[in-house]
Amino acid sequence: MVVFIFHIVCVQFIQMKNKKCIDKNKHECDSKTTFIILSAQKSNKRGYKNIPLTILNNNETLIDRQINTILRCNKNSDIILVSGFEHDRIVDYIHSNQYNSVRIAENQHYKMSSILESWRLGLNLALNQDTYIIHGDRIFNESCLSSKANGETHTLVHDINKNNYNLGILYEENKLINMSYGLPSVWSEIFFISKKDFNITRTLINEYKKRKIYTIESFINTLCHEIPISILHKSVDDVKTLKEI
Repeated sequence: MVVFIFHIVCVQFIQMKNKKCIDKNKHECDSKTTFIILSAQKSNKRGYKNIPLTILNNNETLIDRQINTILRCNKNSDIILVSGFEHDRIVDYIHSNQYNSVRIAENQHYKMSSILESWRLGLNLALNQDTYIIHGDRIFNESCLSSKANGETHTLVHDINKNNYNLGILYEENKLINMSYGLPSVWSEIFFISKKDFNITRTLINEYKKRKIYTIESFINTLCHEIPISILHKSVDDVKTLKEI
């Protein structure tokens, strides 16, 4: 009788332990993060035609740096690279370097489309989970990916420049109000979409033509009326562009 009771207790203990493992694994799967890198366009800078394959130093390319930075933050990342210009070269490079966590989507209309089309392709390939969208000419460090702002959808500013000619952000109490050219808080072109806001964002990007949204700032300004978008502050050392190296 004692042996039988002991056997039941052991079985129950194992079942509870297995359930905890299953729940833990489920949580780990649920918390997986997608990173979408948008690299369809040809660079306008002399010497940097193919943006992902730009050599930084010691034969390290920009896409090497980006992928390795992401993997240091999250080894279980799902990385989607949206390419266009010299797509076949990029595919060969990713496969030859055995970046098994990277999937590649081709924007076949990159010459005639805006960055919104690459956003659309990337988000339609992604699962409904936390998602970073990173414009392809960004060089960033791990701190840009390590804070999820308590799970809120957010974007980054990385410089204050009164003579900013690029896209800037107007915000109050760290909430986005408006995005426009010339604002002194410089947009990093890194955008985090919380899992709870993923479907809203994907629906809007799929409707961008129907809703006559033609630019990235118009899209984000429209999105911020549907979901709150927080602002995180980084330094100029945390985010750089190819033009700054």
